[in-house]
Amino acid sequence: MTDRQNDEVPMIAARGVAVGPLRATDVEARRGNVALVAVEGGQRADFLALILAGRMTPKAGSVTIDGADDPKALRRRVAIVDSPDTTAPADELPLSHVVVEDLLFAGLRAPRRAARKLLADEGLGDHAATPIGRLSAADRIRVLTRTAASPPDVDVLVITAPDRHGGDTAAWLDTARAWAARGYTVIVLASGAAVDAASERLP
Repeated sequence: MTDRQNDEVPMIAARGVAVGPLRATDVEARRGNVALVAVEGGQRADFLALILAGRMTPKAGSVTIDGADDPKALRRRVAIVDSPDTTAPADELPLSHVVVEDLLFAGLRAPRRAARKLLADEGLGDHAATPIGRLSAADRIRVLTRTAASPPDVDVLVITAPDRHGGDTAAWLDTARAWAARGYTVIVLASGAAVDAASERLP
């Protein structure tokens, strides 16, 4: 994580970003908080996640990080969690394989050993061979958020469409709140109904 801290300037601010089916959307997210953003239908959540992470250029609008227009910093500091058409793993892949690949991509040394430790820490050591598509929504989001946060420069997490896995809102909101409590900026892109339900649980 970085040491940047400025309560006056949102860490991430998207103003009127739009591309394809994604209509003009605003997002404002601050360090240590969970920002809930309603995104409905199709690939809109994927597109918005890619824009927030500096991996797609919007047709309209802009995104800043710490008040600066810096796509390179966005790509370095923003991680996309479980986005359906981009970062989500194939359902049939064993959990251990997914974790090892994510940690390898993050540049960790000895990713297999790190994966075993991570799964043990999360109480999922006995599920190493379980296809990730069979995990509960809570376990899936918890593990994939942790691996996404592994790169040392990442301090913004964009959890994408977690409500598609079903289950109670707490299945993903608890994870979002836990990472915000660690000082990360957390953005959750979900349906309007899921955002409304989650908003009632936030202080």
